Amino acid sequence: MKKRLDKLCSLVDGNIVADIGCDHGYLCEMLVEKGVKEIYACEVTQKNLEKAKNNIVNYVNRKCCNVQQLDNKIIYDGGKVTFVLSDGFKNLQILPDCAIIAGMGGDLILKILFDDVSKLPNTVVLQPNSKVDVVRKTLSNYYEIIEDKVMFDCGKYYNIIKAVKGKDNLSELQILFGKSNLNEMHSEFLDYLKLKKQHALSINNEHYKKLLSQIQKVEELYEKNFRISKN
Repeated sequence: MKKRLDKLCSLVDGNIVADIGCDHGYLCEMLVEKGVKEIYACEVTQKNLEKAKNNIVNYVNRKCCNVQQLDNKIIYDGGKVTFVLSDGFKNLQILPDCAIIAGMGGDLILKILFDDVSKLPNTVVLQPNSKVDVVRKTLSNYYEIIEDKVMFDCGKYYNIIKAVKGKDNLSELQILFGKSNLNEMHSEFLDYLKLKKQHALSINNEHYKKLLSQIQKVEELYEKNFRISKN
């Protein structure tokens, strides 16, 4: 999990950052360490918010100076963390520079992000657990994807996307597999592709036959552009 959280944190831009669905608050702790000035830790239930709050408050008290704890925020040298009970962005009173929405299904991420398109953050960092292709396709109508890579951590593959406001013209392969993965063909992506191929081969239906044909196109791109000739 640390590797995944490190990657999410590394993609964050801006002084005002909202972690939507902050869970245990570990990513918020990393944002404190990174020096983000204003952090909004958001959770949909009071129980989950209190869990995150306790972890973050303990972390700030250990790591920071001049700490002042209020009912819904903690202030310290260089920044503050505000704790918000909210279903997505609904109770968030500010528009963050960057929003992180990670560890949820793709449909839920899209519902949270596009509930009010007039209030979209300039930058988003997303990690959908499902329907990644649907997330990419929908995102491209409002954002330009600037990084989109698969990574392996704690026995699982995660797709992590960073995008900024704009529009993107994605090919079918980019929607299915991610721009950065296709541009770089890094080892974790190739292993992920191999796993996807094995899964597709085990299921005999039209959807997976089409997926296999797309995987073959990616393999052909790799052979053409990335494999080092033995001659």
